[in-house]
This record gives sequence, structure tokens and C-alpha cells, in this order.
Amino acid sequence: MNILVTGGSGLVGRYVVDALAATDTVSVLDIKRPHRSDVRYFDVDILDLEALTHAVDGHDAVVHLAGIPHPLDNPPEEVFRVNSLGTFNILEACTRTGIRRLVFMSSESTLGFAFSRTRIAPLYLPVDEEHVLRPQDPYGLSKVTGEMLCRGYSGRAGIETVCLRAPWIWVPEEKERRMYKQLIEEYPRWYKNLWAFIHVDDVARAITLALSAHPEGGHGVFFISGAENWTGRESRLLAAEYFPETRVLRPELQGSCSLISSMKAQTHLGFVPQRKVSDIVN
Repeated sequence: MNILVTGGSGLVGRYVVDALAATDTVSVLDIKRPHRSDVRYFDVDILDLEALTHAVDGHDAVVHLAGIPHPLDNPPEEVFRVNSLGTFNILEACTRTGIRRLVFMSSESTLGFAFSRTRIAPLYLPVDEEHVLRPQDPYGLSKVTGEMLCRGYSGRAGIETVCLRAPWIWVPEEKERRMYKQLIEEYPRWYKNLWAFIHVDDVARAITLALSAHPEGGHGVFFISGAENWTGRESRLLAAEYFPETRVLRPELQGSCSLISSMKAQTHLGFVPQRKVSDIVN
């Protein structure tokens, strides 16, 4: 396939581009140059619909990674505007040019826990795609909006859209490795993230699978997560201590398994995480 990756120059995007380029023709759309010279580059802002439409034209599929990655460093209105309008523009550009396949990088922030201002506990664990979404922050809200846009354009234009809800994406970079080790030492501070992670290689694998998927009704939403929580501690003990309000602990919550279930992605996409915490932090 001829695949356009928006945000392909970013930290995660670089790994995704490398993985896809091993088997397909890849182009990068970003406001900074990509890390490799053998891919076609479009210096385009996702807020520029006309330029975006021109760049998208001629591709078989789009992987949409571009956007502001969290709500902490930018004004809330900018986070929501860039992420929501950027996703709208991508889908509109695909519609105008006849592209029929898009993979959207959503987030576990759709659940609302990570950046909540008030106390929110899971209704059950592990959470899955049926869990209620309660985001309070502009980033989580923008990702819910993006998923709704994908569903709407699937119905309107026949675009097959797959939304991948990833937790914290870990990369094997030295600076980040040091940060992850500190996170593990200070794990009580990070309960809002459900101690969930996914290795960037598994993200690339999930995207590859999603590009060939045919979701029922043309649209699908899937959590993708590493198989384990990153504390190494028993998940039921973590749940009991940090989420005492959560009364329903499902039978599959065993050992140090992730508090986010990827079972739907396994069933419908064939996604099974391959990488562990020890592949990055050892």
C-alpha cells in the first residue's frame, strides 16, 4: 500500500514509519522533516484543509498520528482545536480524494482517568471498550470527538476507520528509559494512568494489522495495551488499594496483567502484544 502517516516525524511516528516502510510505500505529513530521506515528505499543517487534501490525494490509506499529545503544555482551547479540527480535516480530505481506509490513534484518555480533576474510579477492571467514557480534559475530549468523527465519516463516505486507544506509549530511548525507571519507583503517583503502557513496536504492529482490517459497519474502536501493568505488582492488589470503589474485578484480572483489556483487538485484529516492560526497563 501507499500509506500517508500524519505526525510521522514525531517520537512515536518515527517508529511507525520505519515499521510500515519495511513492506509498504510511506509518505510523511508533518510540520517538521522526517528522520529518513527515503520517504516522501509533505510540509503541511493538519489545520490547512486545502493543502491537506492535496497531500492526501493518491494514497491508499492514512495513519493519523498528528496532534497535541497531552493537555499539559498548551492552552486547553488549542489542544481541543488542533486535535479535533485536525482529525475532521483528515477525514474530509480522505472523503474528497476517495481514500477509503484510515487508522486513527486514539487514547485511553477517552476513559477520563488520566487527567481528571475529580476522583473517578473504574466501574470494573480490567476496563474494555464497553466502559463508560468520562473525560474532563481537552485532550481526552478531543480523542472522543475524533472517534465520533471517524464513525460519522464511515457512515457518510464509506471510509473504513479503525481507532486504536493506546495507553502511555513507551519507546526505547535512553532519556525515556530513565524516566520510566523513575515512574516505576514512584508508581503510587501514577494510579490515574492505571499503570498501563504499550511498547512502540506493539503500536506499530497494531497499526499494521488495523490497515488490513475490515471492521463491522466500517468502523471499530479497540484498546491496545501491553499484557502487564508496569509496576510488576499484582493487579488485584493495586485495584484494592488504589480503587477501593471498584467492586467488580473480573476473573481475567490475574497476576500482573494490564488493567486495560486488549481482548477485542486480539479477537478482531489479531493483535497480541509482544513486548514487555523488561524490553525497555531492565
